[in-house]
Amino acid sequence: MKKALLAMLVLTSFISAAHAAGGSDPNIGCGLGTELFAGKLDKKVFALLGGTTNGTYTQTFGISSETAGCNVKGGWVRNEKKQAAYAEVNLQKLSTEMAQGGGEYLNAFASLMGANDEASKKAFISMTQEKYETLFPTANTDSATMLRNLRAQMAVNPKLATL
Repeated sequence: MKKALLAMLVLTSFISAAHAAGGSDPNIGCGLGTELFAGKLDKKVFALLGGTTNGTYTQTFGISSETAGCNVKGGWVRNEKKQAAYAEVNLQKLSTEMAQGGGEYLNAFASLMGANDEASKKAFISMTQEKYETLFPTANTDSATMLRNLRAQMAVNPKLATL
């Protein structure tokens, strides 16, 4: 098992290096199958072989390791996973800092959510304090619910909708 994982890692690393620009086929996504068969086969054969190969865990591996064409900078999947992981691990601290209107965890979370300049960070932090009861409707609000509520509030806020 370890040899197979190591071989997959080495192979996807070489393939990823050859395709530094990244990207994926919109029909079958990124992964080893896309990298191996793209542009070499008929579209239907490519979709069948590429999709099947991607479906054998190479796509999951590529996304988590940011290889095999799954290394699109700022990719939605990668960012969403990072946001969810950060929110889950730091939920209590985020809740406290959102209620207070600032703090190091909230500042880092603002950046993770796309607020990279001072103006958008200030707008993000202000919105989280103002909409605290919407973000945390109950004392038992979990991180997934908070994120869902946060994204909804960001979408209707003119200063944050484009993040």
